[in-house]
Amino acid sequence: GASNIALYAGLYTYMKPRSIYNTWVGAVVGAIPPVMGWTAATGGSLLDIDAMLLGTTLYLWQMPHFFALSYMHRVDYKRGGFAMVPVLEQDGEQTAQLIRRYAAYLSTVPFIATATGVASSMFALEGVALNAYALYVANKFHKERTNANARKVFLTSLWYLPSFLVLFLLHSKVWDEDEDRQKDMLRGV
Repeated sequence: GASNIALYAGLYTYMKPRSIYNTWVGAVVGAIPPVMGWTAATGGSLLDIDAMLLGTTLYLWQMPHFFALSYMHRVDYKRGGFAMVPVLEQDGEQTAQLIRRYAAYLSTVPFIATATGVASSMFALEGVALNAYALYVANKFHKERTNANARKVFLTSLWYLPSFLVLFLLHSKVWDEDEDRQKDMLRGV
């Protein structure tokens, strides 16, 4: 926890006016607290595959979310002296590519969770529908870089994450194993 505060107050804050890579550092800072909560709630380790998948999801999700936000408010970010990708480019091409790339990376997580046995196959199936729309709006922004399309990416990110996390929890095998242990305890096994 303290190291994450140091990362935020130190490196991330220092980088904001100096480097576009502040977004990547900020995504690490944003992903850590929920992973800590997950490990506390499950009694697991930060190196458990479920914790790593959660951290990966949160890290990847932040990219379309913040690149869309910073594209919509690029004038304000520029006035504020922040080094953001949309501030440093004229046409939004790199921003659009980053949004699309990270949306594509994020769409693999349900399949990885299923393949590693962390979640049931329903998570992969439902993830297809969820990610299809996220990829659709990312591609739409890539084809036509407007604030309206960036707003669609941003608004999609707002409902995407809670939907994804609810599906992850519903289909998580950790909760199934916990339930089985409780049933065994009640039966006196």
